[in-house]
Amino acid sequence: MPYFPVFMNIENKRVVVIGGGTVALRKVEKLLPFKPTITVIAPKVVKELVSMEREGKIKIVRRRFNSKDIEDSFLVIGATNNRKVNKRIYRIASRKGILCNIVDDPELCGFIFPALITKGDLCIGITTSGKAPSVSKLLREWISEFLPENIDKVIEKHYVKRKIKR
Repeated sequence: MPYFPVFMNIENKRVVVIGGGTVALRKVEKLLPFKPTITVIAPKVVKELVSMEREGKIKIVRRRFNSKDIEDSFLVIGATNNRKVNKRIYRIASRKGILCNIVDDPELCGFIFPALITKGDLCIGITTSGKAPSVSKLLREWISEFLPENIDKVIEKHYVKRKIKR
């Protein structure tokens, strides 16, 4: 099933990432530039996540997941290496009407992470609906090569011109 592309504002919205390994780290790194409030729930976390917590970028709760962890969340990411736990996360989030992504399991995703190209205010998302992430990555690399280095300045210039005309 193809996914409908949506760009949404997640600034200051509560995002919970369940899992503390390298996969969870990759998701946190993708989310941080968009300024959500991120909480990571995991008994063990990689050192990079610990560094992010020290820098005040994220909060870490060092314990196993429980259903109350996702109360009042806008997005939930399941990034554990336990399929049973991931299914439970998805079921709970779905019942509560919370958007949920279970990493590497498109059947348990209300949304998926695209391959992203971001340069200033330009954001391009590329997806194969979870079927071939490596193809999305290759397309991201190819398209990135063709974007002008100063694309963010071009966008800002056009934005200022449009505001002046109003």
